[in-house]
Amino acid sequence: MEASKDIMRVAEVYPMSPEARIEALKNAPRNGWAAFSSDEERLVAYGTTYDEVVKKSEENGVSDPVVVKVPDGWNDLVL
Repeated sequence: MEASKDIMRVAEVYPMSPEARIEALKNAPRNGWAAFSSDEERLVAYGTTYDEVVKKSEENGVSDPVVVKVPDGWNDLVL
């Protein structure tokens, strides 16, 4: 969970590249939710439920977040 807090601090200050968004999701608590600003430039909240992450986003000043479900695990997929 400490890595998640570090990612949140960095994301609040700097616009996120696509790679940084992926890294933020990989460091998020498993089977939870992550919320990004509507332009997807900032990570604004993590939560264990959809309602929790939306509430935390609103508390952080983002009323229309992009909410992403964090998977239980990450697997590489080759098509």
